[in-house]
Formats: sequence, C-alpha cells, structure tokens
Amino acid sequence: MMTRLAIAIVLCCPAAAAAQSSWTLASPDGRTSIAVSRGAQGRLTWRVNRNGRPVLEDSPLGIRRADQAFESGLTLVRAGTARTIDERYAMPFGKRRNHHVVGRERTLTFANAAGARLEIVLRAHADGAAFRYRFPGQAAGVKTVVEEQTGFHVPEGSTAWMMPQQEVHRYGPAYEDFFSEIKAGASAPRADGWALPALFETPAGGWLLISESGLDDGYCGSHLAQHAPGSTYRLAFPNPKEGLGVGNVEPESALPWTLPWRVVITGDAPGRILESDLVLDLSPASRIADTSWIRPGRAAWSWWSKSDSPKHAEDLNAFTDLSAEMGWEYALVDANWDRMLSGTIDDVIAHAKAKNVGLLFWYNSGGPHNDVTEAPRDRMFAREVRRAEFAKLRAWGVKGVKVDFWHSDKQDRIRQYRDVIADAAEFHLLVNFHGCTMPRGWSREFPNLVGMEAVFGAEQYKFREAYSTRAPAHNTILPFTRNVVGPMDFTPVTFSDAQYPHTTTNAHELALSVVFEDGIQHLADSVASYRALPDAAKTFLTQVPAAWDETRVIGGRPGRDVIVARRDGGVWYFGGLNGQDVVYTIALKPDFLEAGSWRGTLVLDGPSDREFASEAVEVKPDGALRVSMRPRGGFVLRLERTGLATNGK
Repeated sequence: MMTRLAIAIVLCCPAAAAAQSSWTLASPDGRTSIAVSRGAQGRLTWRVNRNGRPVLEDSPLGIRRADQAFESGLTLVRAGTARTIDERYAMPFGKRRNHHVVGRERTLTFANAAGARLEIVLRAHADGAAFRYRFPGQAAGVKTVVEEQTGFHVPEGSTAWMMPQQEVHRYGPAYEDFFSEIKAGASAPRADGWALPALFETPAGGWLLISESGLDDGYCGSHLAQHAPGSTYRLAFPNPKEGLGVGNVEPESALPWTLPWRVVITGDAPGRILESDLVLDLSPASRIADTSWIRPGRAAWSWWSKSDSPKHAEDLNAFTDLSAEMGWEYALVDANWDRMLSGTIDDVIAHAKAKNVGLLFWYNSGGPHNDVTEAPRDRMFAREVRRAEFAKLRAWGVKGVKVDFWHSDKQDRIRQYRDVIADAAEFHLLVNFHGCTMPRGWSREFPNLVGMEAVFGAEQYKFREAYSTRAPAHNTILPFTRNVVGPMDFTPVTFSDAQYPHTTTNAHELALSVVFEDGIQHLADSVASYRALPDAAKTFLTQVPAAWDETRVIGGRPGRDVIVARRDGGVWYFGGLNGQDVVYTIALKPDFLEAGSWRGTLVLDGPSDREFASEAVEVKPDGALRVSMRPRGGFVLRLERTGLATNGK
C-alpha cells in the first residue's frame, strides 16, 4: 500500500509542477516577498508584498527583441531553487562603511512559442525586492531590445513624490527639476515622462521607492513613461533626440545578455527608505582591489560665488587657502581653467602642493553628443586622448576629475560613463559626474566614483528665481528620493546670496552638510562667507566629515522635515531641516547611542534667519533634547561620549 502511494505521488509531481502558475521568493526575515505569476495567454506579472500587504500590486512583465518576443505565450521551463545571498563589502564613503548583504535569489526560466528562452532573476531582501531579465545561451550576431513592457502597479490611492524627466535641451536631460507631491497615477506634465527614482506612500502606510541598479554598458538608462493608467507606471527608453541625436535608443548586445535590476525599496516609514543601500547591494563587487587611495573629503569650490575664478590663479589659490585653513581635503578647479587670464595652472598646482590640498579638475564630456563650449572639451571622449589626459593629471599630482554635460541615457553614453570611471581608476583618479544621469550602483563596482550631480542643486540660486521659495521643502524631499540611490553632489552650505536670495535659514544651510551625502562634499560659498562665520558654525564645518560609519534616520516626512544622525568613529553628527513656513519643534531621542553621557555643541537658528545660536548640551540614550527650528530652519549637533553609564544604565 505504501509503495503504491509513493508511486502515485511521484507520478503526480510533474503534472503539478506544470500546472503551477505562481512562484514566490521571500526575504530571509520573511517580511518582504516578490512573486511572478503566469496568467491568461501566457502573460507574466510580478508583485511585491511587505508584511503580507502589497506595496506593488500585479504589474506587467514582458520584453521584446527585434528577433523574438517574450510578451505572451510563455511557458515555464524551470523554477530554480532559491539560494541564500550572504555577502560583505566595505565602501570608502556613503551611508555606512561596512555592508552585510543578506537576501535570497531565485531564477525562473520561461520559453516563448518559438522555444527562445528568457530568465527572470528574483531577489528578496529585508529592505526590498528586485528582478532582472536575462537572455541565456549563445546565438550568432547582436540582438536588439525594441521594447520593455515592465510596469510598476502602485496601490490605488497612493501618494507619490516624483520628478518630471527633464526635457531635451542644450544642457539636458540631466535629472534637474523639482520633486512634487502628487496623487499616484497622475500623468507627467510633459511627454518626456517621469524620472527615476520615484517614491510612494501606500494607503496602508507602506513606503516604496522605484529605481534601477546594475546597469552596465549592455543597456540604456530607463525612466518612467508619461501616463500611468490605473497607477501602473511603465519603463521608457531615452528620447531619440538626447545627446544631439548621437547613439541608438534601442540597446543591443550579443548573448548571453543580462539586463539591469528593476528595484523596489520598501519600508514601514520614509526613514527606512533613506537608510537603505539596496541599489549598492545589488551591484557587482568592486573591481578595484586596493582602495586605500580613494579618500573622501570636503572641497572648496570657487565657481558658485565667482564664476570667472577658474581663469585666475589668484582666485583659485584663495580657495585652496580656505581649504587649508578649514582642514578640508580638496579644492575644485572648475570650467575653463585651460584659458587662464592671470597666472598659470602651474602656479595653482604648486600652491596646492605647498598647502597640502588635493586638486580636482573639471572637464567637458564632449564629444559629438554636446555642443557646450566650456573647456577643456574633447579630452574625455576618445579613449586614447582620455588616457593621455589622465596620465598628465597623475603626473601633476591631481586627485580627481569632474566631468560635465552628458545629456543622454542612451547605451553609448552609459558606456562612456563607465569607461571614464574605469580608466580614471587605473590612474588613481577620483571621479565626479555633473550634468549627468542618476546613480545606478556604479560606486560599489568603481569606488572611485565619489559623486554625481543629477539634482536641482545650489547652483540654481544663480539661475532660477522660483528656486529660492521651493528650496526649503525641496531639501527635505531629496534625502528620501534622489540621495537614497547614491552620492549626490548638491554643492551645499551656502550662506550668502547668489542671483536669488535664500529663504532657508543659515542653520538650515549648515545642516545640509550632514543631511546630504556625497563622497566629496563640495562646499560652495565664498572665502569671505566661511571666514565670517561665528566660531560654533565654523568649527562644525572643520569637523564634519564626508564619509560615515553608520546612518540613522530619527524622523521626517518628505516636504515637511528630516532629521538624520550619522556616525564617524565614536562621534555622532545630527542634522535637521524644517521645510515648512512655521516653527517646528522636535524632541530628539537618541536611544541608539551607546550607554553613557554624551556632550557636544548644538548649533541652531538664532533670532533671525541669518543668525546662529549655539549651546553646550549633554544627552543620554534614555533622554530627550528639545530643539526648535525657525520656519525653513534647521540645526546641527555633534556629540562625543564623555562618560560610561553607572548602575547598569
């Protein structure tokens, strides 16, 4: 009897497997799951749950090559066994230095009616889920993807914080616009669509951020289409006009071909989204074995306060002197430094060496994909020219490059980005991209990529009158959106006014040094402005680092406020921003501090927007510190432990 039953079970298993129509993968902690289902006409959908509730409802899957379609009529070939992901890696900069990646991965293989195969690789982590397409096997010639039908169905009634994909123009697209709080499903104001990343709060109180990771030179950068019927957002390819029309829109590659991760970061509060490093965790391991030469830090920047300064050695030297006085590691030599009107670039290099300040040099990325005349240009496009330039910079003792004006997410520009980073690494040069795409995890693979702009940053005080009034709320949205996915060169901490005046307080501006994260924090104000600061604020800017051992979000909501704590060694730095037009008071409860007494200096809003106040404070992990921020105000706090707890506390 038992033998017959066993035989019956064995015989039934293949039929049961063939009939299965849904495959699920859960994170090791069981809180996050991703599932793929096969429905009518053999079409595939995917969904993501957190704590048993959907943060992403059934969403379309599908991709079409010029030679094969994987949209319908798909049948399961194999459902692979889940494997555990357990990796550790370290970063020279970012939200934390040491990373422990724990997750699960499973690969599903499907075939279309012609027998061509498509793999869907699933990942589930405590802080989110992701999937990617893979075309396995070998085939003659190059294949072309003509359409990706991937969608993201956000629960009805969700709230979104989204930024329009920037239109094609002489200086874009470059991910430079405002994030706005809108109803999920609303159409973008232009046909260009919506940019990534995109943040949502579901009616059930869940949070998710949509982005991508693991993009290599085998694909283009994607964004979201203009319309989202039923709150379903579809991926879109670059505009054909990007990069002056240079490059193909449709990506192509030989087989096997692995596409980027489609990422959904999840959390029960917006702070959990900010703390996530899932975009990095999904990326390839570092290609740079020895990263000891990659040193994060602070940089003085002359262009914001004096646009013509890169043509004058005496002006550049003054900012080098500022870095030396403040203990900052770098100074940036910006556009048109090769067109000196007074002094020479040799004078600037010699002066920086004498002051022990590292120099970073600006370049135009063009090439035929932009017609911007700022120089040097045509030195970053052709590989042999680029490498010769890097060799010269290395001989000069230069520490890194800022490469600007990219204007395209097409596959050819993605390849150039990655070639620049890889070549720079060989010459021990740091890289900062401006006028560029958003981060997609490249800093893990190439840790010398210390910064990317892709943000409406402080330079807009020079160009857009509306920026001043929107900046306070804008600054509280960016930590939960753009800065989640990678380093953000906002060029913060400006106290003086450029073309248009600040509506943020001075303490708000000071707090950006903690709230915003970038591998090299370019502090953008003038020499006179920083020298005129009161002692408490100036001392804070000499101490605050640009790399962190740990990041904690104490509270906040996009557009309203944000309070972030970051640790460097045994010292904690706190930064708070008020994005509202009313006084906002918080009870700061640092219950994550180690036991003992912690003392430091609180720098906060003074009697007016342009004044500071400061006071010595002492806090304990089980205590609370009451802090009031002026309308559009802020604060910073630096704490060191001064005594151990007694009586077991």
